[in-house]
Amino acid sequence: MIALIRMSAGLIVWAVAFCLLYALHGLGCARGWATIGLGATSAHQAALIAAWLLCIGTGIGVAVWRWPARSGTLVERTGWRLALVGVAATAITGLPIVTLPACL
Repeated sequence: MIALIRMSAGLIVWAVAFCLLYALHGLGCARGWATIGLGATSAHQAALIAAWLLCIGTGIGVAVWRWPARSGTLVERTGWRLALVGVAATAITGLPIVTLPACL
């Protein structure tokens, strides 16, 4: 059981990141954070970008933690590859934060 959790740690980080960004987006739109200017962006977009980068950093940390040794087992190698998939999914999922307007 613990091997399954260790293998899916990267994808768990992605799922938590997706939920966090989705909730933060709704909260920011409801509270009017998009109207608060913060330099070249709004407070809402700055909060979303900060959370996104934190999640990517956490995913990279999991990938480093799952780095297999040269003689790593299949479970270790699979866990590392799935952690990389989680980092890529987190990056792609959060990409609209920097390319699209926050609240329509």
